[in-house]
Amino acid sequence: MQTPNETIPFRPTDIHSLRDFLLHQRRMSGWTQEELSERSGVSVRTIRNLETGSNINPRRSSVSLLLSAFGATASALDKGAPAESGGWPAPVPHPETERPAADSGPPPWYGPRPLPAPLVGRQADLRHLLGAVQRGRLVVLTGPGGVGKTRLALAAAARLLPLFQDGVAVAELHDCPPEHLDPVRAASELHRITGDLVRSDISTREDAGMRRQLLVLDSAEHVVQQTARVVRGLLDAHPGLHVLVTSRRTMAVSAAETWEVEPLDTGMPARGESAVPSAVELFLRRVQASLPTLDLSSRLPLVRELCALLDGIPLAIELAAGRLRSLPLTSLLDDDTLFHLLARVDAGDLSRHRTLSSSVRWSYELLPTPHRDLLHRLTALPRTFSLDDALTIPGPDDTARAPHVAHLLAELADASLVQIHRERQYNYRVPSLVRHFVTEVAEPAQEDAWCAVG
Repeated sequence: MQTPNETIPFRPTDIHSLRDFLLHQRRMSGWTQEELSERSGVSVRTIRNLETGSNINPRRSSVSLLLSAFGATASALDKGAPAESGGWPAPVPHPETERPAADSGPPPWYGPRPLPAPLVGRQADLRHLLGAVQRGRLVVLTGPGGVGKTRLALAAAARLLPLFQDGVAVAELHDCPPEHLDPVRAASELHRITGDLVRSDISTREDAGMRRQLLVLDSAEHVVQQTARVVRGLLDAHPGLHVLVTSRRTMAVSAAETWEVEPLDTGMPARGESAVPSAVELFLRRVQASLPTLDLSSRLPLVRELCALLDGIPLAIELAAGRLRSLPLTSLLDDDTLFHLLARVDAGDLSRHRTLSSSVRWSYELLPTPHRDLLHRLTALPRTFSLDDALTIPGPDDTARAPHVAHLLAELADASLVQIHRERQYNYRVPSLVRHFVTEVAEPAQEDAWCAVG
């Protein structure tokens, strides 16, 4: 049996069929190579090489993803003639935008569906995620609140839907009780939710190759340990099940592949490149959608500065773009004013949290007291600091401080409340949204909690 990453030795006639099929279906759909890349998760370079016939040994996973983007299967290549001569069928609607007719029998989808807006700056994340879910059975997306984990997970699930005969099931876990308050009830609720969604007929190993289901568990950071236990049991019991989890906290499961969703790029393009950073592109798209008459083309440096103030967090960028309906761009460039304004904006359908402050508060309140105390102390350091810098923070007790501080700092990073720039020397940073919440909203931890065990 071939694995998804194995190459497929096509005959010359097969390559011609694949090339002609891709060219025809892409043009019938009105997509550019870049749009097909975004919808399928296959790189533009691979698509270009397949369409020119220069790639004669494509990966099985690449072919499957490209065919799935058109709602087709490998049998479509055997028809051998364009649609206008009676061979290939017209493109099937993409599952993210329109469901096919009932008699075509598409795999089912249970739970929240992807937002119709296209992903911005997530092509590399999407390509990796599509491959990871196919080659492994458990994938965990981590990253700070508002970075777009849910949107990315649902977009990937929509593109993978044709590969899962028993469909996709999405469960939002934010209503589960936090495990540090009631672990028994949290585990019970997780079992109830997953039991209602996982198909029982994918449990026999004889059917595992034919019957497959993708389960998406969204927002697991407050039940991450219980989720790990429940998922391990599900994967053991159901060989045809694949699981995709989103969580602000990392999940300790040896079989899991973890992918960190980072903020959008806010830097300037390299010399000779005309493309704007992905954070700026998102801002401009949202402004265009809500204020089509507002032209910011001459103010791109200010837009980039604003996106940098927001650390490239998509939710914050979208809310700031909406604020331009009533305030000029220059009024948003003072970080104190900016965060006070955005902290009160209703996030609406963009987030399950009503405001940015409630999103950060959600992560903050899951921290034990020693972690909160260190987070408050870290805000006194420069915006970028090293582990040695963190060890210089004054504390009431110097006993075993170095290993204790290092442990707490690592756990703050695992909770996506501290960002890490990994090079020869690791550098750390408290994101601006978190820094504002900690210094302006949250109450400092008690001094005697410094050496408590978290």
